[in-house]
Amino acid sequence: MSRHPSPNQKTARILPSPPVSPWISKQYKVTGDKATMDDKELYPTKDPLLYPDSQSGSSIPVDQPLFSSEPTMKAAQDIVSRHIATHKFKNVVAAPTREEYLLALSCVSTVGQDYNRNPGAYLKRAREENEEQYWKAKRICGKPGTKPMSHVAIAPAPPQKQPRRAIKATPTSTPIQRVKRTPKATPKGSPVSKLVNYPAKGRSETPEARAQGTKRPEDVDYDSLPDYSPPTSTLPPGNPKSLKADWPSPNVLNLSSDPDRHMLHEAELNLAGTLRLSCATYLCSKRRIFAARLQALKIGKEFRKTDAQQACKIDVNKASKLWTAYDKVGWFNARYFQQYL
Repeated sequence: MSRHPSPNQKTARILPSPPVSPWISKQYKVTGDKATMDDKELYPTKDPLLYPDSQSGSSIPVDQPLFSSEPTMKAAQDIVSRHIATHKFKNVVAAPTREEYLLALSCVSTVGQDYNRNPGAYLKRAREENEEQYWKAKRICGKPGTKPMSHVAIAPAPPQKQPRRAIKATPTSTPIQRVKRTPKATPKGSPVSKLVNYPAKGRSETPEARAQGTKRPEDVDYDSLPDYSPPTSTLPPGNPKSLKADWPSPNVLNLSSDPDRHMLHEAELNLAGTLRLSCATYLCSKRRIFAARLQALKIGKEFRKTDAQQACKIDVNKASKLWTAYDKVGWFNARYFQQYL
């Protein structure tokens, strides 16, 4: 017997073997053009031709879909019927109806429609979503191939400073007295003295002539400001905490004897007392905020906390709390200012 491999053996070593054909039992084997009864039971339906020959006179219409949806819908209806007939479904209080189940099963993805409507915007949005997911995963998992970070070691406490030793005073020689410099006298008739206008003494002798520290006047003249505020009837009735502000001071200002308390809603009284604002100051700040909101709408600018702080004449932190309270109840909505635009 020859030890040299045959050409067929050489080819088998070089080329990969083809995939093995699936095993078919003898009872399902088809002989010639006729199939056995077992074959007909295995394949009860005949697949339609993908590309029927128009000249062959095929009985399959051209406009008929390749895969009909009737069997799928029928199978879905059967599944829904069996699910509704179960005892667990009967115990559900607000169970979905049969039509709702079929509607959920008939939902179709609209990804292709969204892309065809505006491909550029769709790709831009998909890119932003992918980048957001990437940065989230990077923050959580870190770089690929690296171990998760363990607890960070705390730096050691700095060494305690040793008290300085008292230095004993040593006798020294007598310090040398320096001669004080005296400014040259400027004649009164010189142009420098006329421009500077030196006083007779270093400072004015009368306290009235001194610059007195002026206190900022309170903003209480709300009648001089236009009122573009939304109506207080839009606040939920019976809820005095609808305009709530988190303020660190627990001392609430008592406004029971304020002469302008009738101008405020009960929720506004609670807000003004928490921020320690009088009713008049609160009304001025409120009107200034909504006047600035109207100006922002006219120029198409977004209204932020910084704009409210610049519009008011109170503490910036209190102005921020007013902006937050008004934003929670939706008073910055544009529909409240359509009549002024």
